[in-house]
Amino acid sequence: MASSRFADASDYSPDKFGVQLYVLRALLAKDFDGTLAKVAAIGIKNVEFAGFYGRTAKEVRTSLANAGLTASGAHCLLATMTDDEVGRMIDFCHEVGMPYMIAAVPSIKPGTLLASGKRKSGNPFEHIELEDFRWSAERFNVFGARVRDAGMRFAYHNHNIETQKYGDIVAFDEMLRLTDPALVGMEFDTGNFIAGAGDPYPYLEKYPHRFELAHVKEWVSPFTPTVTSNFPKYASFGQGTTDWKKMLGALNKAGVKQVFIEQDGTATGDEVGVVRQAYQFLIRV
Repeated sequence: MASSRFADASDYSPDKFGVQLYVLRALLAKDFDGTLAKVAAIGIKNVEFAGFYGRTAKEVRTSLANAGLTASGAHCLLATMTDDEVGRMIDFCHEVGMPYMIAAVPSIKPGTLLASGKRKSGNPFEHIELEDFRWSAERFNVFGARVRDAGMRFAYHNHNIETQKYGDIVAFDEMLRLTDPALVGMEFDTGNFIAGAGDPYPYLEKYPHRFELAHVKEWVSPFTPTVTSNFPKYASFGQGTTDWKKMLGALNKAGVKQVFIEQDGTATGDEVGVVRQAYQFLIRV
């Protein structure tokens, strides 16, 4: 049963549910326009990119228009990108016409060493320290100002590694503390947070309107929480343990504007069918 704290939150309309296209990356690489058409045929109106498959901004904009889709944003920035790289990506996304530019993960601060004296891997899922989160937050504030000046909004998307504790400090708390809400929105991947043994509900209550976008997914049950790239197995929406009335009510009440399906790694061979099932489930909750 949904918590009474969220019971008065109104339902999302179908057009508020989109898909993060990373789920369909293999199909997009083979048939970009055809895959977008299949997404639109499901009934989805909004998509979020994670790569543009060698296309120009004009070509992406044309493909979206032909499919009747809107790009709400893209996972396209990393804290380690140079200022020139950031500038080129800002120009690209502005030409496409998307409102959000998003960093999908924190980055390892360049040049930092482990206690052993070895240089850190650049993969944050292998080893990441609190200083890396802090450095990423500083970079994201810089990005946010540049993206804002270009007429868009920058956001940060979490994985499971943000649930890690460094002494008494939770990494996600530090990212929320150090990023300026005026410059950095949050895309709360509640599924990733749960995978790392985090509880998304206290954050949605404590930080109303800080979370502007969300990603949702469903895990098989039971699973062992992890803060590595070895995520739990995905389950079809409605076949895991998520209380979806509670989840969607909490997201809505917290001010989340768009909710994106990111049901990656399903290994079914029918990723379009996976997205269809998730969308049809969510619009009926």
